[in-house]
This record gives sequence, C-alpha cells and structure tokens, in this order.
Amino acid sequence: MKIAILYILILFSANCFSQKNIEFYQKDQTKIKINLPKDSEKLEVHSSKNNKPQIILNIEISGSITGKESNIEIEDYNFDGYKDFSVYHTDDGMGVYRVYQIFIYNPTNGLFKEAKIPSNSSPECSEFCDVAINKKDKTFESTCRGAARWHTDRWKFNKNNKLTLLKSKSE
Repeated sequence: MKIAILYILILFSANCFSQKNIEFYQKDQTKIKINLPKDSEKLEVHSSKNNKPQIILNIEISGSITGKESNIEIEDYNFDGYKDFSVYHTDDGMGVYRVYQIFIYNPTNGLFKEAKIPSNSSPECSEFCDVAINKKDKTFESTCRGAARWHTDRWKFNKNNKLTLLKSKSE
C-alpha cells in the first residue's frame, strides 16, 4: 500500500512540474533549445548563435479552465529554409480548434519574433487557429468558427518577411 501511495505521489509531482523541452538544428547548424514550463506564460529559447537566453513573454496558455496543455510545433512558416515554431493550445470554449502563436526565426541574430496579425488587414479570424501549411503555394491558412460559420484566412510572408493577408472566406 505504501508503495502505491508513493508511486501516485511521484506521478502527481512529475505532472505538476513537467515542462516541454524541444531541441533542433537550423540549416546553418545553429542549435535551438526551447523550454516551455507547464502552466507558464513565458518560454525560454537558447540559441547556440548567442550566449543569452531569449525570454518570450505573454504565451497564451490554456488550462486555467479546461486543463488542456500547450504544445510546441516546429515548422518553416515563412518558407525561408529556417525552422520557426509555434505554441498552440485547444481553445477554452467548445474545444473545436487550436489557437496558435507563431514565432519566426531571424538567422542574423538567432532570435525569434512573434508573427502578429497586421493592424491594416481585416481577417475573419482574430487570431491564428488550426494553422495549415501549404508548401506548394508557400502560404498558411488559419481557420476559425464564428457563430454558425467557419472562416478561413490565407496568409503569406512577403520578401521583406512581413505577414500579408491574401484572402478571407466564410462558409
């Protein structure tokens, strides 16, 4: 019985303090380490290109109501050959889509910058949701639900690495 209780306590402790640690290499062999502590609104990024960790604040986390975890996804969102990443979680509402924050890598300084929806655009979705990459067109789509309709925005990074809304549609 004592062993069972000890085992349960160990599992509970590991779950309370778990975190996501991701490591990958860029095409120029820069090593990237991302640390996303569970239930934290910040993450730490270490790049072998510089010696100071990059602290990214205001990570949208789920779980305050639903207990759903945040996740990290590695992808080349701007199609420059370097790996970017996103942090996503299932929405706290009905849980019908995933909400993304996308971070774009700058190979010059080894830092990541969050891709924000430009203020001069009028997308149907107010945030990036259920992001799907189209490698052929070098675009990505964001799909969200509003009332009884699904909305899709198609995005592309231009040659200056600025995010541009190409098209929005509702169904």
